[in-house]
Amino acid sequence: MDKVVMVGVFDFVNFHVCKALLDKGIEVRGVQIESEENEDIVREKRLEIGRNANFTEVSLGEITKYKNENETIVLSVYDLYMRYKEEYLLNEDMLFNLIRKIQWEQIVILVPSQLLNEVIDSKPEVIIEDFIKRTHVHNKNIHLLYLPTIYGPWQPDTFMFQSSILTEMNRGKPFRGLREETGDALFVQDTAQLIIEIIENQEPGRYLIQSGKSNQWEKCAAFLQINEHGLNRNLQIREEGLTKIIVKSTVPISVGLTMQIEHAYRIYSEKK
Repeated sequence: MDKVVMVGVFDFVNFHVCKALLDKGIEVRGVQIESEENEDIVREKRLEIGRNANFTEVSLGEITKYKNENETIVLSVYDLYMRYKEEYLLNEDMLFNLIRKIQWEQIVILVPSQLLNEVIDSKPEVIIEDFIKRTHVHNKNIHLLYLPTIYGPWQPDTFMFQSSILTEMNRGKPFRGLREETGDALFVQDTAQLIIEIIENQEPGRYLIQSGKSNQWEKCAAFLQINEHGLNRNLQIREEGLTKIIVKSTVPISVGLTMQIEHAYRIYSEKK
C-alpha cells in the first residue's frame, strides 16, 4: 500500500487513519465531501497534516482525472453515519461511481458495527446496507471494517461522550440522539493503527474490530459521569464470514478520555 485516497479525510476516524498513514510515509490524497464543522476546526485539522509533503488535498473530480496506479481508496461510511450524512450514499454521481469506475488496488469501507445486526430496519442503516450491496456487485474484493464506538481527540458532538464534554464546558448543542453502539468502545489512535494493519496484511473480507473487554462503553460513560442506565443495546451479530480482531490498547480508558477532554478544551476555548 503505497498510495491512498481518503474520502472524507477531515472526518473523525478517517482523519486519524490519514495521520497514521502519513506517519508511515504513505502518500495520501484526501478529499472532504462536505463539512458542517466550523471553518476554524477544519483549518486546525489542515494544519495538523497539511505541512506533510506526502499529503495533497484534492476534489472528487481531481481523484478521477489524475488517478495514479496502485491506489487504495478508504471511505468512512462510519463517519458519514455519525454525522447524519448517510444520504450522500444515495447520490449515484458521487461516492458510488467513484468506487465503481476506477480500478482500485484495494477498496476499504469503514462501517458502523450496527450493520452486523441480524435485523436492519432503521432508514440510515438500510441506506448503508444497500450501498454496500451495490458496491459488492461491481467489486467483491472489499475490506469491510466494522467499528463500535470510537473515542478520542476530534470526536464529533454527535457522540454522547463529546456531547457530554462540551455540555460541561457550556459549549454543547442539543444532542441529536444516540447513534453509536453502546456495547464496546475503542480509542481512535489504536483503532487507526489496526485499520492500517488489516489493510496491509489481511485479505478482503468482513472484519469486526473489538476491544476484547466487557463493558468498555459503560466504563467510558462512567468516567465521564454519564448516566448510562438503559442505553446498552446488545447487537445480535451475523457471525457468518466475519473475522473478529482485537485492537492492541496502548492507553487506559482514563488516559484516552482525558486526552479527548483536554483537546476539546483547547480547541473550543480558542474559538471563544
